[in-house]
Amino acid sequence: MSKAEKELSVYVVYPAALFDGWEVVKEDDDKPVFFDTREKATFYAKARAAMDGGAVVKLENWFGDTENLSEIPPPTGRRLAQLRLELLDLVVQT
Repeated sequence: MSKAEKELSVYVVYPAALFDGWEVVKEDDDKPVFFDTREKATFYAKARAAMDGGAVVKLENWFGDTENLSEIPPPTGRRLAQLRLELLDLVVQT
């Protein structure tokens, strides 16, 4: 299967149910990652989507409704290296 034919993964950003914060989960994966702000969670989801070779990021509200849907392309060259460093820094802070 070529990359063009590959089905895109979906990363979902949603409010945490039990804690004050946000969670990110890759659909069909049961291991959410917790963040204290929506901005950090969204950045993480977009970075993971890019590092995954391109994916979709879905932002949900408290009711499970989709507020935003973005297709994230894979990064190239220097942007890939910069994204890896930013993602590492975010995970270390959390």
